Amino acid sequence: MGLANAFAGLMFLGVFLDFLIVLITDNNINNTYGIVGILSYIWMAPAVITAIYIGSELLIPSKKWYWVSIFIILSIVFEFFIFFDPVGTFNFAYPVNQLIDYNVNTFSIAGFLMAIFLLSIIILLGLGSIINGSKSSGIIRRKFFLIGMGAISFCIFGLIEGLTAPGVFVILVRIGYLTSFWLMYYGLKD
Repeated sequence: MGLANAFAGLMFLGVFLDFLIVLITDNNINNTYGIVGILSYIWMAPAVITAIYIGSELLIPSKKWYWVSIFIILSIVFEFFIFFDPVGTFNFAYPVNQLIDYNVNTFSIAGFLMAIFLLSIIILLGLGSIINGSKSSGIIRRKFFLIGMGAISFCIFGLIEGLTAPGVFVILVRIGYLTSFWLMYYGLKD
């Protein structure tokens, strides 16, 4: 779970590097080839694969490798499109004196795959944790519920931010992201 969270956190790498470059040079990163989107979404595949591994272990352990294999193949396809068609995959906005804003083109193949990834994580990891929590008691129950709610929160706000342009509501989306990491942290904390 720690790996899944680390990979999910690395999905902010493109925006973070743009932020650093703006601080140092007063100019945005050169995004001619969509490097901001690539640096962020390259981490989606490992985050999805680790989350699906954990979720399938919780919900359907006998079919774990079947599901992981499917998502490895889908992740390879996703990575192919973000690397070889970043202009068709991402919608970039270049506001004056601000960071480059981007999201995944909803109707691209990568957009459909991203929606499948996040909805699958909601079902396998989010609901799988909640189902296992309902079968447990005490502190284990609470931890499973926190992990499940954190996974669901991350995926819902990921869908909103990744596939739309939330505008001023980006503040609420980022608060949802931060809340999801805290929920999962307290779910994993001893």
